[in-house]
Amino acid sequence: MDEKEKTNHAGDPDGAAAPSAGKHERNYGIDLLRIVCMYLICILHICGQGGAMTHILGKEASWMTVYLLEAAGYCAVNTYGMISGYVGVSSRHRPSRIVELWLRVFWYSSLGTLIGVFVYHLPVESGTLWKAIFPTMWKTYWYFSSYIGVFFIAPYLNKMILALGKDARKKLLITLFLVFSVFTMVPRVSLTGSDFLGIGSGYSFVWLAVMYVMGGCIRMLEDCREEGAEPAEGKSAGRKDFLHKSTSFYVILYLICVLITWASKFVIGYITVSAFGEQRYYRLLFSYAGPTVVLSAYALLMIFSRLKIGKKPGREMIRLLSPMAFSVYLVQVQPYFWDYALKGSCTFIAGKTPAAALLLVLGCAALLYLLCTAIDIIRALVFKALNIRKCAEAFTDFVLKPFRCNTSA
Repeated sequence: MDEKEKTNHAGDPDGAAAPSAGKHERNYGIDLLRIVCMYLICILHICGQGGAMTHILGKEASWMTVYLLEAAGYCAVNTYGMISGYVGVSSRHRPSRIVELWLRVFWYSSLGTLIGVFVYHLPVESGTLWKAIFPTMWKTYWYFSSYIGVFFIAPYLNKMILALGKDARKKLLITLFLVFSVFTMVPRVSLTGSDFLGIGSGYSFVWLAVMYVMGGCIRMLEDCREEGAEPAEGKSAGRKDFLHKSTSFYVILYLICVLITWASKFVIGYITVSAFGEQRYYRLLFSYAGPTVVLSAYALLMIFSRLKIGKKPGREMIRLLSPMAFSVYLVQVQPYFWDYALKGSCTFIAGKTPAAALLLVLGCAALLYLLCTAIDIIRALVFKALNIRKCAEAFTDFVLKPFRCNTSA
């Protein structure tokens, strides 16, 4: 893949991490972060859909240990959204990439359904075929359905971010965090559970757009730091703000946020049982919109954006796995795989000792990641043989041709 190809689709869920303007070095730390985030998502699915987080009487310690892993991985989706903005804000927008990504989604949606129905003779439920043929409209894959909206407004979001000054970007970051994360906590504890901003606890186009803008602002502020920009008026040149701390600071921030998220479940549960006679709001912070989850996602982005990977074997491995990371998600949440292969497959972990449960969740998540990657290798070879990228570009050029203006004088 040459340098031009690296920067063309950097803002996509599986795109390469584009170099900063004027630089020619690929950010392998961001590429690695995609892989790490998808591994964390595998952990979430092993804990939840896999059943590792099942509460067994007498095994409370194991249950709490598995919950700690869920708290550690809950920020992964937010980080993935931030990455799109972080690398997309300074990249060329390629409409053909959304066609290519849709074909990948359709591959897993339709092929997975055919295999489930005709090979394993699984039931055809109402709407199954429609969901397989039109996976985006039926939200078969909620992240991709929401990302499509972000993709089409991304050029305008980029223009806004690039037009802002350093202080304005910081203010925008803080405003988005307060309005969409902190302030939305109050309605969530009401009797109605109001979602007045329509963020759907993070399962929405609105939330991914917020993450995109935050990631783009962080990227531009990071570029200012690397270029040695002058400090804002009235600030000391040697003073580091919250966006320009050391890597160790962000590691500590991530760990603290994870522990607070994890502890909140048990503390809030205990308090509400004492006050109301039943547990309420115990998963208040276990939401993509939760403040500690957003901060931990931000911390991961800052840690990996500064990571330097110098050895060639490591770079080549990251280069191989990073483009397939998004497919790991697509395989897992394919309806038949999700309901018949993954569901309840790891309930045995709940009965183990805390140490064993910890290791088993990590190991099963790794196996799930490798299995999904192996499946995607087949898809990648087929797409390469069919030259899907060129087909997507030709289709997009044909569709968009009437909308292009002739600007020549």
